[in-house]
Amino acid sequence: MYYYVYDTFLSDKKYEKVLDKIKVTLLDLDIQGKHERLTLLKSIDELIKDEVKRGINTIVILGNDKTLLRVIDTVGRHNITLGMIPIGPDNSIAECLGIPTEEAACEIIAARKIVQLDLGKANDQYFLSSLKVDKNINRVSIHKDNYRIVPQPNCVEFDIYNLYYPEGVENYEKQMKKFSPQDDKLELVIRKNETKKTWFKKKTGINPIDSIIQSKLFKIKSFEYLPVVLDGYKVIKTPVIVELAPCKLKMIVGKDRLKYIQ
Repeated sequence: MYYYVYDTFLSDKKYEKVLDKIKVTLLDLDIQGKHERLTLLKSIDELIKDEVKRGINTIVILGNDKTLLRVIDTVGRHNITLGMIPIGPDNSIAECLGIPTEEAACEIIAARKIVQLDLGKANDQYFLSSLKVDKNINRVSIHKDNYRIVPQPNCVEFDIYNLYYPEGVENYEKQMKKFSPQDDKLELVIRKNETKKTWFKKKTGINPIDSIIQSKLFKIKSFEYLPVVLDGYKVIKTPVIVELAPCKLKMIVGKDRLKYIQ
C-alpha cells in the first residue's frame, strides 16, 4: 500500500491545480493510497513510524530535495520503499534519479523500478547525500584506518559524500563524476579557499578541491564541539564516526537517471 506525504509548502493555493492533476493521474494508474499533509504540528518521522506499524511498505513524498532528505533517517531504519513526486523548484536529486516533475512522476511510481542506494551513517543518524564541516576546520582532524588527515592551512571546508549532486545550475566537477551511491564507499572532499579573480579565471562561487579520499569509515575529531551538518539541515556535534550504513535505501527511480546509478 502507498502512503503519500505532502510537504507543508504545498498548502499554498498556487499548487492546488498541480495536486489535483496528480491525484487524478494516481487514480488512473490505480496506485492510490493514503494521503497525508504535513503541518507544523505533525512530525514527519512520527507519521511514517505510525504508518509502518499499520503495514505501509511504500512511502511517496511530494515536495523537493529538502522533503526527501528529511525522511531519510526514518526510512533508513525500516525496510520500506521510497518514491518521490517532485513539485516546485530545488529538485536536483530527483533529476539525478531520473524522476520528472509533477504528474509525469506518477508514471515512474507506477513502473516501480527500484534500485538500492548506499546510505551514510553519522553516529546514529542516517544520511543520503553528505555531511559538511565549514567552521574552524583548523581545529579538526580526520582519521581513516591508521592515518590522521589534517586539512592544510588554506583549506576552509570539507564534505563526506555518499550521493553527490550539483545544486541549481552548477555543473559536475570533473573529479566528482566517478562518485556513486552504489560503490560501497564514502568520499571525503577537502576544499581550499578559492583564489581571487584574475584576468583569465573568474570566481565560480565553489571552493576548488584540494584532495579526495575514499573510505568506508572516517572519524572526525576536534579540540572542542564543532557543528557537522547532515544533508543540509540536521546539525550534530563532533566527535563523529562516519560510515556506510548496514542497510540500503530502496528507491523508485526513472530510466533517465544518471549513468552511475544502476
